[in-house]
Amino acid sequence: MEVKVFKMFVAKTRFALFLFITDLLFVRGLNVCDVKSLDFNNKTSYRYKNIAPTICGYCHGFCLRKCCANGYFIRKQKCVRSDRFNKFDVALYENENFTRYYEGDGLIVGTMIDCDFFPLKPHVDPEESFYVQENGDLWVPLYQKLYKTSHYCLDYLHNRTQISLICFPNYNHLMKLSMKFWCMIISMPFLLVTFIVYALLPDRNLHMKALMCYVINLLHAYIFLVTIQLTDEVIENTVCAILGFCCIFFFLSSFFWMNVICIDIFLGFRGFRGIRGVKSYERKRFLWYCLYAWGMSLVIVGITFLCNQVGNPGQWFYPGVAVGQCFLRNGIPELLYFYGPMGIIIILNVVLFTLTAFKIRQVKKDTAMLKHSESKRHSDDDQQNFNLYLKLLLAMGVNWSMELVSWAVNMNHNSVPQYIWYLSDFCNATYGVFIFFIFVFKRNIWKQLKRSPECTQISQKVIQTMTTST
Repeated sequence: MEVKVFKMFVAKTRFALFLFITDLLFVRGLNVCDVKSLDFNNKTSYRYKNIAPTICGYCHGFCLRKCCANGYFIRKQKCVRSDRFNKFDVALYENENFTRYYEGDGLIVGTMIDCDFFPLKPHVDPEESFYVQENGDLWVPLYQKLYKTSHYCLDYLHNRTQISLICFPNYNHLMKLSMKFWCMIISMPFLLVTFIVYALLPDRNLHMKALMCYVINLLHAYIFLVTIQLTDEVIENTVCAILGFCCIFFFLSSFFWMNVICIDIFLGFRGFRGIRGVKSYERKRFLWYCLYAWGMSLVIVGITFLCNQVGNPGQWFYPGVAVGQCFLRNGIPELLYFYGPMGIIIILNVVLFTLTAFKIRQVKKDTAMLKHSESKRHSDDDQQNFNLYLKLLLAMGVNWSMELVSWAVNMNHNSVPQYIWYLSDFCNATYGVFIFFIFVFKRNIWKQLKRSPECTQISQKVIQTMTTST
């Protein structure tokens, strides 16, 4: 899913500062064209180097740069020795289609690119995937750009995950990723406040409980997504897998809880919701909803986990969680285990709301002939609930439909207009703010909140403290 989030904003400072403290005395005198001069047998680790990108006859027309020397891997701004890294395998592609593994001459070791750079880590963020072409260029779909050998290098992390260091793109790309990071961070407190406010309300009906579950699952999904980003290269494979599966689970759970809201409103207008106001019946129905929303999410995650354990990277259905990335592998696996279920749920929600809208018209005609004020009040309450959650459905549908379209276009054509990514990322990242304003920023909610026992106790304690201090 998507972008992405904070990496360039923090990477610019981190790696730029690091370049200034490079060990110039050690680097001086190395010749990138002379393999003998790249012998670091007497060092257990050394800082990244900034060697001038001179390409000469050693490449024989085909060059790949290994950032660190042979037998070294990248860890926390250093090249660290390890016997596990004597062999360097690089997959070669034609566009994004695998062709073969690299063999033969042409690899330049221990040659850092001569620019301010940042890492691409597909194991942290699938959108940072990169593909080494047969001619040695690096194709990065996120930027729709080919990088020449002088503008990137490849190496391993401690867990043999391959990353690429590439020169910084232009200012617009930095602004895009910085904006999404801050929008997502801003969105999280709004989701949390929405959950807390509804948890403090004295009279919570089933709709409110379902909304709370939806919000808290979405918040957890955001937290795990950002955690995956923040763990950087220090993340272990096991932790990576746990974070990846948790992220998938909570996103799916949020989709299913939105589906629960649609189902409950549909059943309410169809007369299948039972006796209004009977707590025991509502409690029983809520338990069934919990079983459905979290149960279905667990089933999908369980299937994903099983396929991840028994499958292999060459199979089309292989999820690839914690194998090169913490989230799902790009392409068909994303469709099978994430975008597919999400798309089905969105379509089902639209169908349910459409049927409910037709039912509302019929109910309005019936209640217009009734003089019983209680019947009219119930009809008005249901209408208000429908209008409220229709806004939520539209917001969710627009956000994730754009995500689906962007993913599908990118998968088939490897090219999506940048403004689509910008708009999609911005909408998804600020979704929590939208939820807060349509569900919390309301006069009747604040009136109910003032009547809650918890808020009353807090107010009394504040008044008592102020009285005592004076």
